[in-house]
Amino acid sequence: MRIIQEAGEPSLGDAAEARPRIAAVDGLRGLLALTVVLWHVCSPFGANWMLALANLAVGLFFVLSGYALTRSWNGRFIPLLVRRLVRLWPTYALCLGAGYVIAGAHPVWSEFVWYPILGVDAKPQIDPPVWSLFLEVWITPFVPLIAWAGSGPLMRALLVMSALLIAQRLAPQIAIAALFVGGAACARYGLRNRMLEAPVLQWLGRLSYSLYLSHWLVLSLATRTLGPWGGVIALPAIFAVAWLIWLTVERPSLWLARSLGKAPSLSRLDVPNAQRTGVA
Repeated sequence: MRIIQEAGEPSLGDAAEARPRIAAVDGLRGLLALTVVLWHVCSPFGANWMLALANLAVGLFFVLSGYALTRSWNGRFIPLLVRRLVRLWPTYALCLGAGYVIAGAHPVWSEFVWYPILGVDAKPQIDPPVWSLFLEVWITPFVPLIAWAGSGPLMRALLVMSALLIAQRLAPQIAIAALFVGGAACARYGLRNRMLEAPVLQWLGRLSYSLYLSHWLVLSLATRTLGPWGGVIALPAIFAVAWLIWLTVERPSLWLARSLGKAPSLSRLDVPNAQRTGVA
């Protein structure tokens, strides 16, 4: 694995272009999603040692989010919020709605707008992995601060992370923001790794969001009808369902999010940095 120091600091200016995607990071995201899936498949067999790996995987998801959001941050706040909403909500709403149908329960409609905010101690019964999406969404308005904290001297990032860890006494969810800042601090680095850039992990990385949100739903159906081994038997179906969701829901929403982010009418809602500062 090679970590590459990229030229310059993470840019916070509105004229900055988003940095290109890093294949190894996509592969790592796929590996993390696979780890969570395997934990849920193996947990009925008492594989408790995998819980620590699954928790680590979710924590690294937050780090990667901070990394990716900082690299794509171009100083335009309203397009950021719109892109994030359009990118995340359709797949999330589909999986949450399907979870309520599978459970035969009446929907809690506020959950479709990520309220109330769930945290690490939450145990949602409909689709347990959704708790992390609540934090992913509610951290978005703070991306400018996260990108600022992670840019410049590393001491700044360490101080902000320390403050967030102390602030968790007020609300445990606050500590999660430290992981986003850690990812932002890593945004100045690239990553090269042949294993993570392999086609299988690239494919898993592409599906990781759909896989993360949908796998529990397939598992619950399979174990309900076939017992603990149902999850093992259903593994092909888990990946097939994730691919189908990616193809029909996630990929179109990703395309729409990118298109809206470039829309001139949306960009005009933000005041460019040059106009704010009077610098041409």
